[in-house]
Amino acid sequence: MNQASQNFGDKFEKLCQWAVQCEWDDIPDVVKQRALMLLCDDISAMLAGSVEPEVRKLRETVLSRSTSGDAVIFAKGLPTTDRISAAAVNALAGNWCELDGGFRRAVCHAGICTLPALLSEGQARSLTFAQLLRCVVLSYEIITRIAMAFKFDTMKVHSHAMWSSMGSAASVVLARNGTVNELVGAVTAAATTTPIGPRRHLMEGVLVRNCWASTGAVHGFFSADWSTSGIMGSSTSIPAVFMEILEAKMETEALISQIGNEWSLNASYHKIYACCQHGHSSIEAVLEMLDLADDFPLTHEIAAIDVYTFPLALSLNNVKPPTTLGAKFSLPHMVAAALIYKTGGPRAFYQDTLSDPTVAKLREKVNLMPFDKSLTPPNDRPSKIVIKTYDGKIFEQECLSSQGGPDRPFSQDVVLNKINDLSAIDLPGLVHLAASFDMSQANRVGWKEIIKLIQEKPIHS
Repeated sequence: MNQASQNFGDKFEKLCQWAVQCEWDDIPDVVKQRALMLLCDDISAMLAGSVEPEVRKLRETVLSRSTSGDAVIFAKGLPTTDRISAAAVNALAGNWCELDGGFRRAVCHAGICTLPALLSEGQARSLTFAQLLRCVVLSYEIITRIAMAFKFDTMKVHSHAMWSSMGSAASVVLARNGTVNELVGAVTAAATTTPIGPRRHLMEGVLVRNCWASTGAVHGFFSADWSTSGIMGSSTSIPAVFMEILEAKMETEALISQIGNEWSLNASYHKIYACCQHGHSSIEAVLEMLDLADDFPLTHEIAAIDVYTFPLALSLNNVKPPTTLGAKFSLPHMVAAALIYKTGGPRAFYQDTLSDPTVAKLREKVNLMPFDKSLTPPNDRPSKIVIKTYDGKIFEQECLSSQGGPDRPFSQDVVLNKINDLSAIDLPGLVHLAASFDMSQANRVGWKEIIKLIQEKPIHS
């Protein structure tokens, strides 16, 4: 074992020891509230994805062979199935529309990497809501710290593929009140099951990309079972996968730096644009430009659209996305659709936008170029839009950091309106849970009871 792997293993064990020992009362109130909002936001994203035809078909297939019902699928009627199948379907739905939340300090959607498995296991084990939210916080902390420990010169594997197996394994072991040894063993084993999901599939619009979080949820359950049975990974497993195979640089201090003082959920972000977060600053710049310019040109007057942005966004360069998934990872489509439909919400990424001739012409006029200023957090995902007309007019707008993150958080009302828009029909009580839950009651109410409550519209609302 080399020294770097040993160092990683030692620090990772300390992280797991801290997580196992961290109690509900040790978690700050603001972090508990963020966990609640993440939970409700990602469930609303699962509901949004549940109506997509491919997701609906898969759900029907799963339910046709269901033999038990200890966990719900977050879709109309809340059908039940076995916990692993429920987690797999919920994970697929949750990232389908690109409306699930993310993490600002690394490329990691920690919610979709942990919640699907946790929500199923938590229901099957009749956890209290406090126990469930504790696991939300701690599994989020574990997987984001692993993500921050590895830096990639070029990301070739998508983040959902890289982190979901480990995040799910952590959440299941924590829900089972496992030991430090079981937690270490499950997460290290899960690392070796990491799907090699090509990041390029995003831009190509290959729908299997939406399955990688689902695969991770399944791997997490198996890894937790293996660990309890004495089948574990080792301290070399995680570095072997991410440093030796995927060629990341390893920064082990991220595993334990300020642990218990700095909480990853405080660096989470919410999304109201239904596409990759790397394009949000571009969409925001476009929408602000439309608001501010009195003499904004007509579509046919636009000669060129120059987009200056950061490296990961520059890779979103497909001008002819073949599917709605491809559109959500096409910066030319994001910018063109925002100009035409004046939104970055779901409407900008419907199937009909792919063949809209006006959008298609504008996509061809988008030029992607490196941002010409330093990329320093939190302004490390900026965009500058420069629109040029045939008669020489220039319109310019810059967004250094898009809304939704810790530096420019959305107001609570914005996030609640999003949750309500996505869940009001099927889970009318979800927004009330997000807005009004009394944390002092978290130890007195069960997760199963919460699920029943969010199905009903509160009488006083």
